[in-house]
Amino acid sequence: MNTEETCPNLCRKRQLRQYLLLSYAAILVNTFGYLRSASFSGIWATLYTIAVYLTYSLFYLLPTVLLIAPLSLILRPTPADGKPRRLSNAWRTRLVFGAAILLTTSTQILIFADRTTFTIFGMHLNGFVWNTVFAPGGLESMGESSSAAIVYALYMSAYLVVQIVMAVLVQKVTALDRLWHRIAPRRSAVIATALLVTCFVGGTIGYAISDIRSYSPVLMSANAFPLYQPITCRHLARRMGFEVDAREKFHITVSNGRIDYPLKPLDLHPPEHPPNIVWLVSESLRADMLDPEIMPATWRFAEHAHRFTRHYSGGNGTRMGMFSMFYGLYGNLWFTFLQEHHGPVVIDVLQQLGYQMEMFTSARFTYPEFDRTLFVKVPGDQLHEEWGGEGWSRDRRNVAQILEFLDARDPNQPFMTFMFFESPHARYYFPPESIIRTPYLAELNYATMDLDNDMPLIKNRYINACHHLDSQIERILDYLKNQELLDSTIVIITGDHGEEFMEKGRWGHNSEFSEEQIRTPMVLWVPGTGSSVCNQMTSHLDIAPTLLPFLGVRNDPADYSHGDCLLTGTAREYIVVADWSRIAYIDDHYKASFPIQLGGVMRNSIRTTQDAPVDDTDDFFRTRQSRLIDIMKDMGRFTR
Repeated sequence: MNTEETCPNLCRKRQLRQYLLLSYAAILVNTFGYLRSASFSGIWATLYTIAVYLTYSLFYLLPTVLLIAPLSLILRPTPADGKPRRLSNAWRTRLVFGAAILLTTSTQILIFADRTTFTIFGMHLNGFVWNTVFAPGGLESMGESSSAAIVYALYMSAYLVVQIVMAVLVQKVTALDRLWHRIAPRRSAVIATALLVTCFVGGTIGYAISDIRSYSPVLMSANAFPLYQPITCRHLARRMGFEVDAREKFHITVSNGRIDYPLKPLDLHPPEHPPNIVWLVSESLRADMLDPEIMPATWRFAEHAHRFTRHYSGGNGTRMGMFSMFYGLYGNLWFTFLQEHHGPVVIDVLQQLGYQMEMFTSARFTYPEFDRTLFVKVPGDQLHEEWGGEGWSRDRRNVAQILEFLDARDPNQPFMTFMFFESPHARYYFPPESIIRTPYLAELNYATMDLDNDMPLIKNRYINACHHLDSQIERILDYLKNQELLDSTIVIITGDHGEEFMEKGRWGHNSEFSEEQIRTPMVLWVPGTGSSVCNQMTSHLDIAPTLLPFLGVRNDPADYSHGDCLLTGTAREYIVVADWSRIAYIDDHYKASFPIQLGGVMRNSIRTTQDAPVDDTDDFFRTRQSRLIDIMKDMGRFTR
């Protein structure tokens, strides 16, 4: 076959190579944002970061290459003297380039979505993010504005237009083809390929050496790029006589067996007068919002109740936070209980005692999956979702329904009601009368915000939202007081987790174990127990063990929880907090997080309790080893 016969095929191959090269350049522009989170502290970290930037930007283009190559072969052009085919050469080229445009555009959009998520929330697209997108009520829970959706649509359209323009250029502009031959002869292609291979090999070796030496700048840069696949050689290094720091690869192994909860049958002795329970939880309510100015009504109530000033959620997100609160178990067990649709002991006991129960949320019971965990045994007609309008208006309507339930209840039977408030959840909703902090950001648009300049204004929105939350809690507390129900009702007021506003480099929650993300207020009113202020560490894990004895459960709390009663005054040595893939250990001096399973680029982190760096991590592992072993045992205690 001569050159003239193969010209159409060679021409299209050249055009595709030009298109893919331009797409690689466009991806480099898109991935440039990841460099903000990478490390350039020192020549080695800088070289490593550049190497990963260049090679992984090409890696993100690889799926397009692998799919387009066989398609181009199948739809190769017909030589001029060849047998005519059903599809003309023009249509074959359109189909190949059309597929290439769709694939590269999809890649660009995914990178943009991941980069935006990582910049704002400190996480790449992962199971949590996909769950947020696809679970019923997930996107609504994020409080995304319509204007942001428009901006995102414009971004996606822009990526599509750019890819189309590049495809047209390589096919229609002959000057570009001539320029290609000048700047990209075969020798240049060989040099560029050699450079990329050197970057890949050098980056791989650099990570392996940094992993052995626990050189954190390189390890931090690796975490900045999505889908990074580290290659380590720790075992080989040990065999060759090199010293390997094993501390950095410490990890927690979790049992994935079936649930064994509670460990023993409940020893239930129903009290003569079971207490009513009003359980009030707010989304994203951080500890310092319980303040006389921001939440005056809740503060006044707390002065006559038990207030816990150093209280931690069981997670940095809603799932683990709520799970630890109702079950009294470490948050990593959420997944196992969700899979088996296993409810908490506290709900089982309330139902056995014949409580009148009505549960309310301004979000969804399907997102997070409360209908398959916390309230899986609660009949659907007792689960009330208030949807439509902004979070503050939903909270108001839900409180009205709670008061209607309390009015209509049977006064001869105990009741339990739960409310999940949404006002302090992003976009931080509030009506005009709740404004106590100005100026505030009028429109919270994820697509156009400037985190550095807008964050103080965003936090003012949050404070106003918390002030509105206080007004709705006040309505319920006033009702209980006016109806003389406080003498027979346990009241719990807390948050599912906290909320950070870049104090430690992140915004929101679900990303780190910073104090801002995991500490919440905790107010507990128990009739006849007086009031107190507890400055010791307490946890959501302690709520269920505090409630169940008042319901007549005489078991040791260890039979059904990892917590202790809040009212015994027992001082905790440490607490445990979880997210989707890590466990955090926290005591009076240290805060350490570990991956639940070994793998990926998830690293250990040893810091002070207040999130400051630790110079010498040896002391932590030397003095806390027995506690870490206890945690590993506890994490498998309720599975078999």
